[in-house]
Amino acid sequence: MSDTWAGIVFLLALVAALALVHKPLGDYMARVLTGKKHLAVERGIYKAGGIDGEADQTWGVYLRSVLWFSGVSVVFLYVFLRV
Repeated sequence: MSDTWAGIVFLLALVAALALVHKPLGDYMARVLTGKKHLAVERGIYKAGGIDGEADQTWGVYLRSVLWFSGVSVVFLYVFLRV
């Protein structure tokens, strides 16, 4: 099989797989993202971090979280590469 036909078969398989899962996966994501109930693991993480799971996140809090996550990631990658 040539590379061109392999690519075409791959794309057709990808489109078919997405066509099969878009409805059940979309329903699942909508249920998870709009649900008001939190799993026990989520509640435990919220309690340990002092987070209110029902409160909205302001732009300032979001900015601080992104900067902290980026900073920790840079430090982790630096240490990983040095070791």
